[in-house]
Amino acid sequence: MQSSRIYLSRSAFSHNIALFRKLIGSKTKFTAIIKSNAYGHGLLATASIALDAGADYLGVNSLEEAVSIRRVFAKATILIMGSIPNLKERQAELADENYWVMVSRVEEMEILAKLSPTPKIHLKVDTGMSRLGIPFQNAEVLAKEIAEKKLPLSGIATHFASTEDFTEHSYSMLQLGRFQDTIDTFAKHGFIDLICHCASSASAMLFSEARMDLVRVGISLYGLWPSLETKLSLSLMKKDVGMLKPALSWKTQIQHIQNLNPGTFVGYGSTFKTTHETRLAVVPVGYYEGLDRKLSNHGYMLIRGERAKILGRICMNMSMLDITHISDAKIGDDVVILGKSGNEVISADDHATWTGTINYEVVTKILGSFPRIIED
Repeated sequence: MQSSRIYLSRSAFSHNIALFRKLIGSKTKFTAIIKSNAYGHGLLATASIALDAGADYLGVNSLEEAVSIRRVFAKATILIMGSIPNLKERQAELADENYWVMVSRVEEMEILAKLSPTPKIHLKVDTGMSRLGIPFQNAEVLAKEIAEKKLPLSGIATHFASTEDFTEHSYSMLQLGRFQDTIDTFAKHGFIDLICHCASSASAMLFSEARMDLVRVGISLYGLWPSLETKLSLSLMKKDVGMLKPALSWKTQIQHIQNLNPGTFVGYGSTFKTTHETRLAVVPVGYYEGLDRKLSNHGYMLIRGERAKILGRICMNMSMLDITHISDAKIGDDVVILGKSGNEVISADDHATWTGTINYEVVTKILGSFPRIIED
């Protein structure tokens, strides 16, 4: 039996997609970004829910993810956003007219253009992220080269570097201006019907001018906010996009219970010592399963609607909880790691605050082999 179960709420996904549909309008397409095992939610399960809920396209990082989806969803349009190593050796896998492949170099375009059927080529533009993409300063030269070589080009894209991190968005606006200039440059060379896209969750919420032909919604598809700064920015801009609903719950069960005397050490390194008679529960989840070790001695889980503090260091496959105050807790009881129990909630944002990271990391590193169970 698996030590954890991951539950996915179909209604939460549908709600979150509906919020963006209302926000972006009927002319802008919705791309559900399900890269990295759907941010820990399960690649194929999330693909199924997102398509059923009306997502126009699916977005992934790698060709491997695209191939996994294609085996199940024969006609889904899949945007591959990451670079593809050894592109020449993988041509056969890429010959799919419903693949949209994002490229950063003309050489990649030349390889893809020879395939039959030919995937749709989307050119990535680096407007200030300093990651993938052609430098925006080279747009004129490259647009001319691509036109002269008669290479097929279906789309053009960029990615914002700091929208989620600040309430002051001058750099994002600078990037947006550079991207629009690049679009205009390509239009001068005959590329007038390109699919233009740049907005992820935060920028889709904040900037109507960034929504363009499609939005690429990742973290907020799952009901999580890109950042506190995004919330604050919306408030400062007097924009209300509605409430997101987290789509994931993570549960395990009590595996063992024991009573400890005062002065008893708990766990590796003896980092916790009881000061009173303590009832301790052991759950079969540790850092291998995706629980951050920095939750040791100050994180919580939920049992019977009560918070149970993590005692001692989180182990590779186990954690210990203080259940002294939960007198009716017993072996086999459900333990909520992320989600709701009674009136209490522990969120990915709580874990991020307790461990000094972001909610993206909290959910993405949940062990991929756990079953993902779809609920209504």
